[in-house]
Amino acid sequence: MSFQLLDFDKGIFLKEANSTNSLVKQKEFSPGTWILADSQSSGKGRKGRTWTILGKESIIFSGKLRSTGDVPSPNLFSIMVGSAVAKALLSTYKNSISVNELKIKWPNDIFVRDKKVCGILIETEQEGSHWDWIVGIGINLLGDPKEIPENLPDAGFVTADPANANKKHALLETLIPLINDAALAIQRDSEPTEELSFINEHLLWKDQKVFYTEMREQKSGQLLGIDSAGRMLVRSPNGKVIEFIDTPDEFRSLE
Repeated sequence: MSFQLLDFDKGIFLKEANSTNSLVKQKEFSPGTWILADSQSSGKGRKGRTWTILGKESIIFSGKLRSTGDVPSPNLFSIMVGSAVAKALLSTYKNSISVNELKIKWPNDIFVRDKKVCGILIETEQEGSHWDWIVGIGINLLGDPKEIPENLPDAGFVTADPANANKKHALLETLIPLINDAALAIQRDSEPTEELSFINEHLLWKDQKVFYTEMREQKSGQLLGIDSAGRMLVRSPNGKVIEFIDTPDEFRSLE
């Protein structure tokens, strides 16, 4: 397996886009291309949801990587991108985010101080013997929590401090190499131990009792962590370990 990585010199800056993911998917954009938009009208989320950009500063980013050979686990790729975003935020906003305040929610969200600040959407498309990986990232960087709409109670910002303004491009300069590092880690090792350790250290609700619905039945268990394939592991009350490849309905902590 090998990856064609994001190329910093292939960046496209737009004032507005319909959807940066849909745009960078187009065949006219070669692997390595990435797009940064100031706004978008139809931001994509997982399972047909939409992503809402809030606040005074935000990241609306999509990039295209290409892999050849064996196809890595989409779950592992997604959570590895989440790790890259987490590291970039901790580095860029180290004066406003403590290590303990940032959490990675499996499979694709970043929380700061118990509020969702980032959503990640990974899409794949086969092109002959190659696979294109579309990495979409939306981050609400700076804003006033009082301005968050009532219908988005879990949303938040990386920072509310105006002293941390104008860090978008500094974040981007850190983020793109870290996304590439995540792909290279998978390329080198199908079980990237060091990255998985970081992910599990920062995993939201790890070791806590969680609730979810499966086949209309309410269930609970203990969130154990993320395995080498990017699956979420939950121990049921009878001791059985359940492997999830997608988020169960109504998934939340009971603590």
